[in-house]
Amino acid sequence: MNIDKIIDNLHESALILHGLDNCILGHDDEGILIYSYKKMYDHFSEQMSSEEAIEWIDYNVMGVKPNGKGFIICYDLD
Repeated sequence: MNIDKIIDNLHESALILHGLDNCILGHDDEGILIYSYKKMYDHFSEQMSSEEAIEWIDYNVMGVKPNGKGFIICYDLD
């Protein structure tokens, strides 16, 4: 999803994970971005092993402690 198309609908404290636009599913009714865990996994798996991708997401993405609204992760299934 192109973040530029929905940026006006986002809450002022919504956290945008730069470089992961292709992992955005949309946003909730409060303007918080919803990211796909599976799409993030696919994205990082292109650059590193499966285990490293999971560790990277769990530590560097899920470990983000934003002040404010932040973001939502959807654990989507195949």
